[in-house]
Amino acid sequence: MNILIATDKFKDALPADAVCQALKEGILRSFPSAQIETLPLADGGEGTLEVLHRVLGGTFVQVRVQDPLGRPVEASYLWWPESRSAVIEMARASGLELLAPGERNCLITSSYGTGELIAHALGQGLRHLTLTVGGTATNDGGMGMAAALGYRFLDAAGNELAPIGQNLGLVARIDSSARHPALAGLQAKVATDVSAPFYGPEGAAQVYAPQKGADAAGVALLDAGLEHFADCLHSAFSQQVQQIPGSGAGGGMGGGAVCFLNAGIRSAAGWVLELCAVPEKLAAADLLITGEGKSDAQSTQGKLISHLLTLAGDVGKPAILVCGTLSDTDALLQYPALRYAVSILDRPLSLTEAIAETQPLLVQQGRWLGRWLSRN
Repeated sequence: MNILIATDKFKDALPADAVCQALKEGILRSFPSAQIETLPLADGGEGTLEVLHRVLGGTFVQVRVQDPLGRPVEASYLWWPESRSAVIEMARASGLELLAPGERNCLITSSYGTGELIAHALGQGLRHLTLTVGGTATNDGGMGMAAALGYRFLDAAGNELAPIGQNLGLVARIDSSARHPALAGLQAKVATDVSAPFYGPEGAAQVYAPQKGADAAGVALLDAGLEHFADCLHSAFSQQVQQIPGSGAGGGMGGGAVCFLNAGIRSAAGWVLELCAVPEKLAAADLLITGEGKSDAQSTQGKLISHLLTLAGDVGKPAILVCGTLSDTDALLQYPALRYAVSILDRPLSLTEAIAETQPLLVQQGRWLGRWLSRN
């Protein structure tokens, strides 16, 4: 049997390559004759640069920037000097994993460090930018990123505002007079598979801010702030960001980048899967095993897993989904290719315990899958 193991990371626990290797190890223990290809993947969040580097090469450029709370952190981007192209992963500078659980509060975090990465690349001669916006700790509508590139945000009295989420509703004017001059020649794309609008019930704050540390009052403040900020963006750039699918990605970075970088929005998962020749690899396999840390209704809304399961169906190959936690299972029934979905948890565990035991639990699940596959 030819098996393709192609997974995302298990967030806060293991990177995608370690997830793939753990499953492979377990399967081979009980099914040693299986032919297994591992393919670690990402859809714009943590680990995307490593996936792209394996396929496209390029040079990692390291820069000292600000983390979401303004502290110094080393972050890198992927650079191709010949084409003056870069891929910048927002999570490197502005990611949730840079903060301890008790530090996560997207009312006060900023995407400023992401802007510093872009500014550094512009200094290198950047002309073609892809910005991936998964795994963020921010909900500032791209204010922080823009501030690092020379934009200023002023309140009604003309005072400059700190570029953080809780100040979105205080912006009265956006000053572009000192923006980075190289932005004029930049061609930019935002890579995301989040289709969320800028604000509202399906928007950046109401859907994603709770996992970034906002309580109910904070979510309401951020959502109102994004609605107000959308009006400011329309006044400054003549863009109706609320009407753009994906504008709410990255805490509103999608819409912010459309305005501040003149960016378009593209599918992150579709882009990565095409670069990694996943359709061809699936066609040559007998079975797909995929997975992610948490599978829920959001997984079916254009994220990596939904793309993989759709591709498996397109080429008529069965698929198995292995997750850390598994919920909203009815949503998964829309994929004809999916034969089985399972959580690796074999007993009640706290989140801390589950994260610590992810690798052996994956190996154990691989052993059970290998035993079943060897007999079918």
